[in-house]
Amino acid sequence: MLTTVKFFAFLAEKTNKAEVKLNLQQCRTVGEVRELISSEFPEIAVDLSSCMIAVNMEFQQDQDVLPEELIEIAVIPPVSGG
Repeated sequence: MLTTVKFFAFLAEKTNKAEVKLNLQQCRTVGEVRELISSEFPEIAVDLSSCMIAVNMEFQQDQDVLPEELIEIAVIPPVSGG
C-alpha cells in the first residue's frame, strides 16, 4: 500500500515534488521511514537529519513505531525567522 509523503519548503524545491507516494510496508519505525526517504531522494538525504517527521499530523521521534493506519507522512525542515 502506498502512503503519501509530503515535502515542505526547500525540500519540495530540491525534490521538485510537494508530495509523493511511497511503499512504507517494510518500515516499522519513523527512523526507517527517514532512511527510506533518504535512499529514494538522495538530494535531500543530508537535510533529513535536521527535519521533523509528522505521522498522521503528529510529530514523532525516530524510535516511534508507525501506527497501523498510516495516512500520511510530512517532512518539515527547521523553521527560522524573527
